[in-house]
Amino acid sequence: MSKDSEQITPLAAMRKVGITHAFETLLWAPRKHVDYTCLCQASELPDMIDQRVMLELTIGSEPIKHPTKKGAFHVWVVDGAGAEHRLTVFGDVRFTPWKQIPVGDRAFVVCKPSLYNERIYLNGPELVPAEWAHRVMPVYAGKAGVLAAAVVGKAVGESIKDNAVVAETCFAIREAFSGMEEADILQLAGIRGNLALLLYGLHNPRSMQMAEWAMKSARKLAVAYVKHSAEQASHRPLRMLTMIRTSEEDVRALMARLPFSPTTGERSQEQAIVAIARLLAEPYAMDAILSADVGVGKTLCYMVPSVAAQAKGARVCILVPNTILAEQIAGEFRHCFPECPVALVTDATKGVAIDWEENPIIVATTRIFSVAKRAKWHPNLLVIDEQQKMSVEQREALCTEDTNVLEASATPLPQTLALLQYGGKDRIEVDKRHAQQTIHSYVVDQSHRQRMFAKLKETVEAGYQVAVIYPRVEGKSEDDVKSVITAGERFERLCPGQVIVLHGKLSTEAKLEAMQLAREGQKKIVVASSIIEIGITIENLRMLIVVEADRYGVSTLHQFRGRLARKGGEAWFFAYLPREVEEETLARVELLTRTTNGFELAELDMQQRGFGDLGRDGTATSGKARTLFRSIELMPEDFEPADAARAAA
Repeated sequence: MSKDSEQITPLAAMRKVGITHAFETLLWAPRKHVDYTCLCQASELPDMIDQRVMLELTIGSEPIKHPTKKGAFHVWVVDGAGAEHRLTVFGDVRFTPWKQIPVGDRAFVVCKPSLYNERIYLNGPELVPAEWAHRVMPVYAGKAGVLAAAVVGKAVGESIKDNAVVAETCFAIREAFSGMEEADILQLAGIRGNLALLLYGLHNPRSMQMAEWAMKSARKLAVAYVKHSAEQASHRPLRMLTMIRTSEEDVRALMARLPFSPTTGERSQEQAIVAIARLLAEPYAMDAILSADVGVGKTLCYMVPSVAAQAKGARVCILVPNTILAEQIAGEFRHCFPECPVALVTDATKGVAIDWEENPIIVATTRIFSVAKRAKWHPNLLVIDEQQKMSVEQREALCTEDTNVLEASATPLPQTLALLQYGGKDRIEVDKRHAQQTIHSYVVDQSHRQRMFAKLKETVEAGYQVAVIYPRVEGKSEDDVKSVITAGERFERLCPGQVIVLHGKLSTEAKLEAMQLAREGQKKIVVASSIIEIGITIENLRMLIVVEADRYGVSTLHQFRGRLARKGGEAWFFAYLPREVEEETLARVELLTRTTNGFELAELDMQQRGFGDLGRDGTATSGKARTLFRSIELMPEDFEPADAARAAA
């Protein structure tokens, strides 16, 4: 046999998913265990009707292709009482392991007996691997298109037999917990036994009871690791260079110069501005979340401390998702503090030189990454407006270890919520509004379409503006009405001269011109893509429809809703589902009807989606937290028993 034709070993195959050492295979947890310890006798079959049982059968024939059922074949077998049975097995007869068993040999088979016309039939037969008969077999998940589950099982099976590999895995777990002693790790996780016993229970259990204990213990260990990682990620060393010596007096003097008054009292703009200034003055790099719901004026909350920091010589960057929002925020800075230099870094300002000596506050889109790299410029204060639009890698590329980071969001990411809970991330909350606002939120299907558009007509006739958000800019076909361009043409025929179309494929100049027309109220109907999601202010907007709302996440839908009644008043939000969606998807969209508070909505979303990767280097911002063990995925409810126990203690 040539070297090229030799079969790759299971451990070598695991390199496809980043596993390069044998001990890492033992951190790939089974997704379940199957009990093959109980053997059913043929005489017991009448009492086991419609139950899954394991039988020892004698093979009576080679697999025979089924005459009528595609992808199926027959195998004749004989049970312990001498009765013959014809098994129908689904699969490709050419590659089935049934072909490897000689006629006359015995095999262990799991099936479900049924009774028909006083005859017992064996249904859904599955061949039990010979080595797992009379044992509890772990079942692993592979990676679709990359690594077969059977290969994972073989690699793990080889590793668990090697005591040295088991010992290395125990050491790796200790290393993951920053070198803690094993006894301390077990106490932290609230589990008994030892780490080696846990690994044997996962991969080679003596009984189902042992397997169940091991799975529960591994889940507890994973929870403990998540919390430990989050806490480690929050440790900020003492660093004098991170201090920006802003004071409460500085920011109060700036607030006194504003052309309007900030909100005051608990969870107000004033309180948030002072809190940010205090954090900047500490000798630790700020890592905080400004949780300010849509419509409460979070821009002002970071604007005043940013101006105060720039006055002290600090380099400040405001990072935003799109050009339109960047133009809007830069305009607000210039309006409120005309003496403070501000520079825009967007696609619209390519070729415009920045006077770095002037130390302007940079209001930028992601274009700042390339500009800052060329200029070797790093901010002392980075404000990320609407964090769900910026990746962890992008933020880290711009920051140094001395950069103060403030993330401003109406709906914090599930990852951020978890770090707030377990990782010591600072939270500054603002929910006090300048004006009373009432938003009615509905999730509607095709049957309510006429009533919804009747409300649209009524809103326009009352002198207000409406926006309709479509998932695509251009239609897939001429009759595709669920696109911005097609819908814009249709609305223009119905309401001539009253429609503005806004989407990302417009030139920067066209987008800014369209937004100006919308802001000035010259057009009553705004037909748009998701470009108006973040921070865009259209003061007279009183109704918004999101077509195919299931295509968007909860935070995006809440941002859409946040465009309504920005200066107070009553408004209507419709999440329109023109086609049937899955129950889980509907439940996600319906979260919008349960609360209008962004932070509460983010917590509800976290309960459904999970935390994400909680480590400092984590990139998954939502979804089940998969850490320490592969295939053990954690949801918020996994943390609740541990939190309750900690509170009781």
